[in-house]
Amino acid sequence: MKYWVIFFVILISFKGFAQKKLLEEQAALEVVKKGLFYIYNTDQRKAEQYIQTVEELMPHHPVAPMMRALNTNWSSNPLETDSEAFQQLMNYLQLSLERTKNYLKRDPEDIEAVFFAMAIHGWLAQFYDEDGQTFKAFGAAKNAYHYMKTGFELLNESPEFYFSTGLYNYYRVVYPEVNPVYKSFVWFFRDGDKKLGLSQLDYASNYALFTKAEASMYLAHIYLRYEDQPEIAVKYSRRLVEMYPNNTFFKVNHAESLLAAERFDQALPLVELLLEQQKDFYRMSGEIFQGVYYEKHLANLKEAKSWYKRSMVTGENMGPRADNKKSLACAGLARIARAEGDDEGARRYYRDALKLAQYDKVKDEAKEYLRNH
Repeated sequence: MKYWVIFFVILISFKGFAQKKLLEEQAALEVVKKGLFYIYNTDQRKAEQYIQTVEELMPHHPVAPMMRALNTNWSSNPLETDSEAFQQLMNYLQLSLERTKNYLKRDPEDIEAVFFAMAIHGWLAQFYDEDGQTFKAFGAAKNAYHYMKTGFELLNESPEFYFSTGLYNYYRVVYPEVNPVYKSFVWFFRDGDKKLGLSQLDYASNYALFTKAEASMYLAHIYLRYEDQPEIAVKYSRRLVEMYPNNTFFKVNHAESLLAAERFDQALPLVELLLEQQKDFYRMSGEIFQGVYYEKHLANLKEAKSWYKRSMVTGENMGPRADNKKSLACAGLARIARAEGDDEGARRYYRDALKLAQYDKVKDEAKEYLRNH
Protein backbone atom coordinates (compact mmCIF):
# COMPACT_ATOMS: atom_id res chain seq x y z
CA MET A 1 0.00 0.00 0.00
CA LYS A 2 1.26 3.50 -0.76
CA TYR A 3 0.44 6.66 1.00
CA TRP A 4 0.75 10.15 -0.47
CA VAL A 5 0.87 13.33 1.53
CA ILE A 6 -0.92 13.73 4.86
CA PHE A 7 0.46 17.16 5.46
CA PHE A 8 -1.93 18.76 7.86
CA VAL A 9 0.20 18.00 10.90
CA ILE A 10 2.88 20.31 9.48
CA LEU A 11 0.82 23.38 10.14
CA ILE A 12 1.04 22.98 13.92
CA SER A 13 4.68 24.03 13.86
CA PHE A 14 3.95 27.48 12.42
CA LYS A 15 4.12 30.62 14.54
CA GLY A 16 2.84 34.15 14.15
CA PHE A 17 -0.41 33.89 12.20
CA ALA A 18 -2.43 37.04 11.46
CA GLN A 19 -5.82 35.57 12.35
CA LYS A 20 -6.90 33.45 15.26
CA LYS A 21 -5.07 30.20 14.67
CA LEU A 22 -4.60 26.81 16.23
CA LEU A 23 -1.33 27.77 17.88
CA GLU A 24 -3.04 30.71 19.51
CA GLU A 25 -5.39 28.26 21.20
CA GLN A 26 -3.03 26.39 23.52
CA ALA A 27 -5.82 24.25 24.97
CA ALA A 28 -6.87 23.12 21.49
CA LEU A 29 -3.28 22.48 20.49
CA GLU A 30 -2.70 20.12 23.42
CA VAL A 31 -5.90 18.26 22.60
CA VAL A 32 -4.82 17.92 18.95
CA LYS A 33 -1.50 16.40 20.03
CA LYS A 34 -3.26 13.79 22.18
CA GLY A 35 -5.82 13.11 19.48
CA LEU A 36 -3.09 12.46 16.92
CA PHE A 37 -1.51 9.82 19.13
CA TYR A 38 -4.78 7.92 19.41
CA ILE A 39 -5.42 8.27 15.67
CA TYR A 40 -2.09 6.66 14.80
CA ASN A 41 -2.52 4.12 17.57
CA THR A 42 -5.87 3.21 15.94
CA ASP A 43 -7.99 3.86 19.00
CA GLN A 44 -10.90 5.36 17.09
CA ARG A 45 -13.22 6.02 20.03
CA LYS A 46 -10.56 7.65 22.18
CA ALA A 47 -9.39 9.77 19.24
CA GLU A 48 -12.96 10.92 18.55
CA GLN A 49 -13.30 12.17 22.12
CA TYR A 50 -10.35 14.50 21.59
CA ILE A 51 -11.54 15.50 18.11
CA GLN A 52 -14.92 16.49 19.52
CA THR A 53 -13.18 18.70 22.06
CA VAL A 54 -11.16 20.33 19.27
CA GLU A 55 -14.40 20.97 17.35
CA GLU A 56 -15.93 22.65 20.39
CA LEU A 57 -12.87 24.81 20.95
CA MET A 58 -12.47 25.78 17.26
CA PRO A 59 -15.83 25.14 15.53
CA HIS A 60 -14.96 26.94 12.26
CA HIS A 61 -11.43 25.64 11.86
CA PRO A 62 -10.61 22.87 9.33
CA VAL A 63 -8.56 20.87 11.84
CA ALA A 64 -11.39 18.83 13.40
CA PRO A 65 -12.86 17.44 10.14
CA MET A 66 -9.34 16.74 8.88
CA MET A 67 -8.61 14.78 12.07
CA ARG A 68 -11.86 12.88 11.55
CA ALA A 69 -10.76 12.01 8.01
CA LEU A 70 -7.46 10.71 9.39
CA ASN A 71 -9.25 8.80 12.13
CA THR A 72 -11.54 7.16 9.58
CA ASN A 73 -8.59 6.28 7.38
CA TRP A 74 -6.53 4.62 10.10
CA SER A 75 -9.39 2.82 11.81
CA SER A 76 -10.51 1.33 8.45
CA ASN A 77 -7.10 0.86 6.87
CA PRO A 78 -6.72 -0.18 4.08
CA LEU A 79 -9.68 1.85 2.90
CA GLU A 80 -11.42 0.85 -0.34
CA THR A 81 -13.10 3.56 -2.41
CA ASP A 82 -16.41 1.67 -2.67
CA SER A 83 -16.81 1.48 1.10
CA GLU A 84 -19.10 3.49 3.34
CA ALA A 85 -16.09 4.54 5.42
CA PHE A 86 -14.43 6.01 2.33
CA GLN A 87 -17.47 8.14 1.53
CA GLN A 88 -17.48 9.30 5.13
CA LEU A 89 -13.81 10.24 4.83
CA MET A 90 -14.50 12.20 1.63
CA ASN A 91 -17.28 14.09 3.39
CA TYR A 92 -14.89 15.07 6.16
CA LEU A 93 -12.32 16.22 3.59
CA GLN A 94 -14.94 18.30 1.80
CA LEU A 95 -15.97 20.00 5.05
CA SER A 96 -12.33 20.68 5.90
CA LEU A 97 -11.77 22.12 2.42
CA GLU A 98 -14.81 24.40 2.71
CA ARG A 99 -13.53 25.77 6.01
CA THR A 100 -10.06 26.17 4.49
CA LYS A 101 -11.50 28.16 1.58
CA ASN A 102 -13.21 30.48 4.04
CA TYR A 103 -9.84 31.21 5.64
CA LEU A 104 -8.24 31.77 2.24
CA LYS A 105 -11.01 34.17 1.21
CA ARG A 106 -10.14 36.35 4.19
CA ASP A 107 -6.41 36.03 3.61
CA PRO A 108 -5.04 34.25 0.48
CA GLU A 109 -1.60 34.15 2.13
CA ASP A 110 -2.80 32.54 5.36
CA ILE A 111 -0.06 29.93 5.78
CA GLU A 112 -2.14 27.68 7.99
CA ALA A 113 -4.96 27.56 5.43
CA VAL A 114 -2.45 27.07 2.62
CA PHE A 115 -1.19 23.91 4.28
CA PHE A 116 -4.66 22.55 4.82
CA ALA A 117 -5.34 23.09 1.13
CA MET A 118 -2.10 21.30 0.29
CA ALA A 119 -3.02 18.38 2.55
CA ILE A 120 -6.48 17.90 1.12
CA HIS A 121 -5.46 18.13 -2.54
CA GLY A 122 -2.49 15.85 -1.91
CA TRP A 123 -4.70 13.25 -0.30
CA LEU A 124 -7.20 13.45 -3.16
CA ALA A 125 -4.33 12.93 -5.61
CA GLN A 126 -3.46 9.72 -3.77
CA PHE A 127 -7.01 8.37 -3.94
CA TYR A 128 -7.42 9.20 -7.63
CA ASP A 129 -4.08 7.63 -8.49
CA GLU A 130 -4.85 4.41 -6.63
CA ASP A 131 -8.14 4.18 -8.52
CA GLY A 132 -6.39 4.67 -11.86
CA GLN A 133 -7.96 8.10 -12.48
CA THR A 134 -4.80 9.62 -13.94
CA PHE A 135 -6.15 12.99 -15.04
CA LYS A 136 -7.98 13.63 -11.77
CA ALA A 137 -4.88 12.58 -9.86
CA PHE A 138 -2.74 14.97 -11.85
CA GLY A 139 -5.19 17.84 -11.35
CA ALA A 140 -5.26 17.30 -7.59
CA ALA A 141 -1.46 16.99 -7.48
CA LYS A 142 -1.16 20.23 -9.42
CA ASN A 143 -3.38 21.99 -6.87
CA ALA A 144 -1.32 20.54 -4.01
CA TYR A 145 1.90 21.68 -5.68
CA HIS A 146 0.57 25.23 -5.91
CA TYR A 147 0.47 25.34 -2.12
CA MET A 148 3.47 23.09 -1.54
CA LYS A 149 5.88 25.56 -3.12
CA THR A 150 5.57 27.72 -0.01
CA GLY A 151 7.26 25.05 2.06
CA PHE A 152 10.32 24.87 -0.17
CA GLU A 153 11.49 28.20 1.15
CA LEU A 154 10.72 27.58 4.81
CA LEU A 155 13.02 24.73 5.83
CA ASN A 156 14.79 26.91 8.36
CA GLU A 157 11.51 27.76 10.07
CA SER A 158 10.83 24.28 11.40
CA PRO A 159 11.97 20.66 10.98
CA GLU A 160 8.38 19.85 9.98
CA PHE A 161 9.07 21.35 6.54
CA TYR A 162 11.73 18.74 5.92
CA PHE A 163 8.93 16.19 5.65
CA SER A 164 6.94 17.76 2.81
CA THR A 165 10.03 18.99 0.97
CA GLY A 166 11.79 15.64 1.37
CA LEU A 167 8.78 13.78 0.02
CA TYR A 168 8.62 16.07 -2.96
CA ASN A 169 12.32 15.82 -3.75
CA TYR A 170 12.25 12.03 -3.65
CA TYR A 171 8.96 11.28 -5.40
CA ARG A 172 9.41 13.97 -8.05
CA VAL A 173 12.22 11.76 -9.42
CA VAL A 174 10.92 8.28 -8.59
CA TYR A 175 7.21 8.45 -9.31
CA PRO A 176 7.43 9.23 -13.04
CA GLU A 177 10.05 6.48 -13.36
CA VAL A 178 7.76 3.90 -11.77
CA ASN A 179 4.62 5.27 -13.45
CA PRO A 180 5.63 6.39 -16.96
CA VAL A 181 2.10 7.60 -17.72
CA TYR A 182 2.88 10.65 -15.56
CA LYS A 183 6.10 11.62 -17.36
CA SER A 184 4.33 13.84 -19.85
CA PHE A 185 2.50 15.68 -17.05
CA VAL A 186 5.31 16.69 -14.70
CA TRP A 187 7.41 18.96 -16.90
CA PHE A 188 6.27 22.13 -15.14
CA PHE A 189 7.06 20.80 -11.64
CA ARG A 190 10.47 21.81 -10.42
CA ASP A 191 13.17 19.10 -10.43
CA GLY A 192 13.65 16.79 -7.47
CA ASP A 193 16.68 15.17 -5.86
CA LYS A 194 16.37 11.61 -4.49
CA LYS A 195 19.41 11.72 -2.23
CA LEU A 196 18.48 15.09 -0.79
CA GLY A 197 14.90 13.97 -0.31
CA LEU A 198 15.96 10.93 1.71
CA SER A 199 18.21 13.09 3.84
CA GLN A 200 15.41 15.58 4.51
CA LEU A 201 12.96 12.82 5.41
CA ASP A 202 15.47 11.30 7.81
CA TYR A 203 15.95 14.70 9.45
CA ALA A 204 12.19 14.99 9.93
CA SER A 205 12.01 11.44 11.33
CA ASN A 206 14.54 12.39 14.00
CA TYR A 207 13.79 16.02 14.82
CA ALA A 208 10.23 16.80 13.79
CA LEU A 209 7.49 16.58 16.37
CA PHE A 210 4.26 16.19 14.44
CA THR A 211 5.57 14.65 11.23
CA LYS A 212 7.95 12.18 12.88
CA ALA A 213 5.60 9.21 12.34
CA GLU A 214 4.79 10.14 8.75
CA ALA A 215 8.47 10.57 7.90
CA SER A 216 9.35 7.20 9.45
CA MET A 217 6.50 5.50 7.61
CA TYR A 218 7.55 6.86 4.23
CA LEU A 219 11.21 6.00 4.82
CA ALA A 220 10.35 2.39 5.71
CA HIS A 221 8.22 2.21 2.59
CA ILE A 222 10.85 3.78 0.33
CA TYR A 223 13.79 1.69 1.50
CA LEU A 224 11.79 -1.54 1.25
CA ARG A 225 9.97 -0.98 -2.03
CA TYR A 226 12.03 1.45 -4.09
CA GLU A 227 15.60 1.38 -2.77
CA ASP A 228 15.65 -2.37 -1.98
CA GLN A 229 17.51 -1.81 1.29
CA PRO A 230 15.39 -3.74 3.79
CA GLU A 231 17.87 -3.41 6.66
CA ILE A 232 17.37 0.34 6.59
CA ALA A 233 13.61 -0.12 6.23
CA VAL A 234 13.65 -2.20 9.44
CA LYS A 235 15.08 0.72 11.39
CA TYR A 236 12.12 2.91 10.55
CA SER A 237 9.40 0.24 10.66
CA ARG A 238 10.57 -0.81 14.14
CA ARG A 239 10.35 2.78 15.32
CA LEU A 240 6.69 2.92 14.27
CA VAL A 241 5.62 -0.28 16.05
CA GLU A 242 7.34 0.98 19.18
CA MET A 243 5.66 4.39 18.98
CA TYR A 244 2.20 3.02 18.16
CA PRO A 245 1.94 -0.53 19.53
CA ASN A 246 -1.77 -0.88 18.72
CA ASN A 247 -1.39 -0.09 15.00
CA THR A 248 -1.65 -3.40 13.17
CA PHE A 249 -0.83 -1.90 9.79
CA PHE A 250 2.56 -0.80 11.13
CA LYS A 251 3.08 -4.41 12.27
CA VAL A 252 2.38 -5.61 8.73
CA ASN A 253 5.02 -3.28 7.34
CA HIS A 254 7.53 -4.24 10.01
CA ALA A 255 7.02 -7.96 9.42
CA GLU A 256 7.52 -7.48 5.69
CA SER A 257 10.71 -5.50 6.25
CA LEU A 258 12.09 -8.10 8.65
CA LEU A 259 11.40 -10.92 6.20
CA ALA A 260 13.00 -9.00 3.35
CA ALA A 261 16.04 -8.44 5.58
CA GLU A 262 16.09 -12.20 6.31
CA ARG A 263 15.45 -11.65 10.00
CA PHE A 264 13.06 -14.57 9.97
CA ASP A 265 12.99 -15.39 13.67
CA GLN A 266 12.26 -11.76 14.56
CA ALA A 267 9.44 -11.66 12.02
CA LEU A 268 7.73 -14.87 13.11
CA PRO A 269 5.94 -13.53 16.24
CA LEU A 270 4.47 -10.69 14.15
CA VAL A 271 3.40 -13.14 11.45
CA GLU A 272 1.66 -15.32 14.01
CA LEU A 273 -0.09 -12.27 15.44
CA LEU A 274 -1.35 -11.31 11.98
CA LEU A 275 -2.72 -14.81 11.39
CA GLU A 276 -5.03 -14.30 14.38
CA GLN A 277 -6.53 -11.03 13.12
CA GLN A 278 -10.21 -10.84 12.20
CA LYS A 279 -9.68 -8.33 9.41
CA ASP A 280 -9.07 -10.14 6.14
CA PHE A 281 -6.31 -7.83 4.93
CA TYR A 282 -4.19 -8.43 8.01
CA ARG A 283 -4.84 -12.17 8.05
CA MET A 284 -4.04 -12.38 4.32
CA SER A 285 -0.78 -10.52 4.93
CA GLY A 286 0.09 -12.97 7.70
CA GLU A 287 -0.62 -15.92 5.39
CA ILE A 288 1.61 -14.48 2.69
CA PHE A 289 4.39 -13.83 5.19
CA GLN A 290 4.02 -17.36 6.56
CA GLY A 291 4.53 -18.56 3.01
CA VAL A 292 7.68 -16.45 2.72
CA TYR A 293 8.90 -17.88 6.03
CA TYR A 294 8.44 -21.48 4.90
CA GLU A 295 9.82 -20.83 1.42
CA LYS A 296 12.88 -18.75 2.15
CA HIS A 297 13.81 -19.76 5.69
CA LEU A 298 12.73 -23.37 6.04
CA ALA A 299 12.89 -24.33 2.35
CA ASN A 300 9.61 -26.18 2.83
CA LEU A 301 8.02 -25.49 -0.55
CA LYS A 302 4.98 -27.66 0.03
CA GLU A 303 3.98 -25.74 3.16
CA ALA A 304 4.86 -22.41 1.56
CA LYS A 305 2.65 -23.21 -1.43
CA SER A 306 -0.22 -24.03 0.89
CA TRP A 307 0.07 -20.69 2.70
CA TYR A 308 0.39 -18.68 -0.51
CA LYS A 309 -2.72 -20.33 -1.95
CA ARG A 310 -4.61 -19.80 1.28
CA SER A 311 -3.78 -16.09 1.14
CA MET A 312 -5.18 -15.84 -2.39
CA VAL A 313 -8.48 -17.26 -1.16
CA THR A 314 -8.56 -14.86 1.79
CA GLY A 315 -7.81 -11.89 -0.48
CA GLU A 316 -9.99 -12.97 -3.39
CA ASN A 317 -12.63 -10.24 -2.97
CA MET A 318 -10.32 -7.46 -1.80
CA GLY A 319 -9.97 -4.23 -3.74
CA PRO A 320 -6.90 -2.71 -5.39
CA ARG A 321 -5.28 -1.65 -2.13
CA ALA A 322 -4.50 -5.30 -1.44
CA ASP A 323 -3.00 -5.92 -4.88
CA ASN A 324 0.62 -5.33 -4.00
CA LYS A 325 0.52 -7.78 -1.10
CA LYS A 326 -1.17 -10.35 -3.36
CA SER A 327 1.62 -9.88 -5.90
CA LEU A 328 4.05 -11.24 -3.30
CA ALA A 329 2.02 -14.44 -3.07
CA CYS A 330 1.87 -14.76 -6.86
CA ALA A 331 5.64 -14.32 -7.13
CA GLY A 332 6.13 -16.94 -4.40
CA LEU A 333 3.89 -19.41 -6.22
CA ALA A 334 5.78 -18.70 -9.44
CA ARG A 335 9.12 -19.47 -7.79
CA ILE A 336 7.74 -22.73 -6.40
CA ALA A 337 6.34 -23.66 -9.81
CA ARG A 338 9.79 -23.07 -11.28
CA ALA A 339 11.36 -25.34 -8.65
CA GLU A 340 8.79 -28.01 -9.51
CA GLY A 341 9.58 -27.76 -13.22
CA ASP A 342 6.14 -26.29 -13.99
CA ASP A 343 7.08 -23.59 -16.50
CA GLU A 344 3.50 -22.90 -17.56
CA GLY A 345 2.46 -22.43 -13.93
CA ALA A 346 5.42 -20.14 -13.34
CA ARG A 347 4.49 -18.03 -16.36
CA ARG A 348 0.88 -17.81 -15.22
CA TYR A 349 1.76 -16.74 -11.69
CA TYR A 350 4.39 -14.25 -12.86
CA ARG A 351 1.89 -12.69 -15.24
CA ASP A 352 -0.52 -12.32 -12.32
CA ALA A 353 2.24 -10.85 -10.15
CA LEU A 354 3.11 -8.36 -12.86
CA LYS A 355 -0.51 -7.19 -13.09
CA LEU A 356 -0.78 -6.69 -9.33
CA ALA A 357 2.68 -5.40 -8.35
CA GLN A 358 3.27 -1.72 -7.69
CA TYR A 359 6.99 -1.80 -7.11
CA ASP A 360 10.13 -2.71 -8.96
CA LYS A 361 11.42 -5.83 -7.20
CA VAL A 362 8.49 -8.10 -8.04
CA LYS A 363 8.08 -6.50 -11.46
CA ASP A 364 11.73 -7.05 -12.32
CA GLU A 365 11.64 -10.67 -11.16
CA ALA A 366 8.52 -11.38 -13.21
CA LYS A 367 9.72 -9.56 -16.32
CA GLU A 368 13.08 -11.33 -16.30
CA TYR A 369 11.46 -14.76 -16.15
CA LEU A 370 8.81 -13.98 -18.76
CA ARG A 371 11.42 -12.61 -21.17
CA ASN A 372 13.38 -15.84 -21.01
CA HIS A 373 10.54 -18.36 -20.87
